[in-house]
Amino acid sequence: MGGNRRKVVSASSRRDDSDTDESESGSSGSSGSSTSQVSLFGAIEDGDADAFARILLEDAASVTHVNKNGWTAAHQAAYSGEHKMLKRVLELGVDVDARCVDGCVAAHYASAQGEKKCLKVLAEAGSNLETKDDDHETPLDVCTQGCRELLADLIIEARAARKK
Repeated sequence: MGGNRRKVVSASSRRDDSDTDESESGSSGSSGSSTSQVSLFGAIEDGDADAFARILLEDAASVTHVNKNGWTAAHQAAYSGEHKMLKRVLELGVDVDARCVDGCVAAHYASAQGEKKCLKVLAEAGSNLETKDDDHETPLDVCTQGCRELLADLIIEARAARKK
């Protein structure tokens, strides 16, 4: 993939509407009231804070689901720029450095999308911002120009904190 190019993420990598929990299999298609992980990913992608809160209240375990592409709720929130939702799913125990099937962590997606607030949340949660994906690229390699300086600063701060 080569430095400074943004990661291309297809719709099928992100929210995966074909990925359903067994608990959904008996339901008929539906109103937006499903508490499945698909709905959680959808609420995050749509920036729907009310649906996000309702789903977590009704089905707290949905936050731990991983879709067939290896995405967690943290990947979706980072990609979608939903820093408040990202912070919440991390507080609920989603692994900040969980890898998807391409070896990317949430920081790769926040970086590629230029989501500075998400990068700050990930750094505060202890994400390794120097993780290499399957293409041997770090979040800095795939970041937008607009977040390059911030990401470099966050990496320097994390390195300094590790030395203490």
